[in-house]
Amino acid sequence: MTRGHGWFLGAGVLAVASLGLPWTGQLSGTGHPARVAVLAALALAVVGLRRRQDRWLTAALAAAGVGVLLGGVDASPGRVALAAAATCLVLGCRAAGHRLVPARRARGAAS
Repeated sequence: MTRGHGWFLGAGVLAVASLGLPWTGQLSGTGHPARVAVLAALALAVVGLRRRQDRWLTAALAAAGVGVLLGGVDASPGRVALAAAATCLVLGCRAAGHRLVPARRARGAAS
């Protein structure tokens, strides 16, 4: 396996597992949008890893964050698994040398 591959695999497994786990304790009707955020995060992460473009991975992390925070903060199994998947995504990106925060471009001296 290449650097970070194990973390990415763990993130994918946890994200898929979060779809099948209960999301109890949420406001009525927020379970479905949270699951949509999980699917969006998975799709964005796959695109980012395939194209080797860090901005897609940043978008995947943002989608996972939305899924975790949607409907309030509680410790339901689905939400905890998604948070763990997001953590694995961050660790995998760090191990593989991907940037999750875009670098600022240096400005040249204006003359």
